[in-house]
Amino acid sequence: MKKLLTYFSLALAAVSFSGCETTGDPNSGGIFWSESKAKQRIAAREAHLNAVEADTAAQRRHNRRLKRKLQESDAAH
Repeated sequence: MKKLLTYFSLALAAVSFSGCETTGDPNSGGIFWSESKAKQRIAAREAHLNAVEADTAAQRRHNRRLKRKLQESDAAH
């Protein structure tokens, strides 16, 4: 009987833990933390930052071109 209770307890613990999801975000409140998911999360954030920085640089170049055109237009009049 004692062996049966031990096996049942182990099986219950295994089932309980198999439903837990790992997380890469230590702030999400998950019990289990995954280093690989954390690295994926960081890589995604860095990719987003790079995209935003590239867009910002393109917008600044466009702004400089518009300013030059405006100055040329003002100088012509």
